[in-house]
Amino acid sequence: MTISKILRAAIPAMALAFTMSAVGTGHASTKKKTTMTSMSRAALPGYKTEAEAKTACGMGGVVWHATGSKAYHTAKSKYFGKTKHGAYVCEKAAMADHLHAAKN
Repeated sequence: MTISKILRAAIPAMALAFTMSAVGTGHASTKKKTTMTSMSRAALPGYKTEAEAKTACGMGGVVWHATGSKAYHTAKSKYFGKTKHGAYVCEKAAMADHLHAAKN
């Protein structure tokens, strides 16, 4: 085999390998940096007791927001006021903060 035949076979393979590595590097540099959404928006006002929340919410409903999640629990849920970290909040404020009702 001559050197020219070896180069003809090797150069396309090396070019493909170089292209693939460059594409991988390009994707790594264009990834979006994730940020915590809770840091970018105002803190949801929470209350220690259900009575405080009812007073503050007026006619609106009171729900339990387990902090760290994007869901809230209604009074019918077995987790209402029971999770380790959380607070009572007004349902309208929870929905305005883009929280959703838990499925349980």
